[in-house]
Amino acid sequence: MDIILKTMTTAFEDSELNTELQELYLEAKQWIADLDFLDSELAFLNKLTGNMTVHAAQKHEVEKLNGIEKAYLGLKEEMHAYLHKLEPLIAQKKENFNIDLIETYTHLKWRLDEVLHSCQTVKNSVFDHSKHGLADENAS
Repeated sequence: MDIILKTMTTAFEDSELNTELQELYLEAKQWIADLDFLDSELAFLNKLTGNMTVHAAQKHEVEKLNGIEKAYLGLKEEMHAYLHKLEPLIAQKKENFNIDLIETYTHLKWRLDEVLHSCQTVKNSVFDHSKHGLADENAS
């Protein structure tokens, strides 16, 4: 009886673990989609800032945009590596893993949120400058 109960408990725990791993995988896939969106945002912002007359404040925005692009590229590469770590675990291969998987998840999530927030901040600033630039041109 104890062997049957232990087997059922282990099967239940394995099922729960597999469900959790699948959720991690799906969230990481969503992150890749978020990064793809960020890629198009960065392209748009680069085009917009490239067409502006560059003032001192806008140079700072361009520098921040360059930093965001570098962070984006590194983050995208790390997220793909994370997905590759998760795939064999979900495919029911008996692979060993440790808390590092969760620590990596937390770190990637934090970095993604930071990059998206930074992009939004720069985007708002670029739009404000472009509005003021248009208003100044129309006043002239």
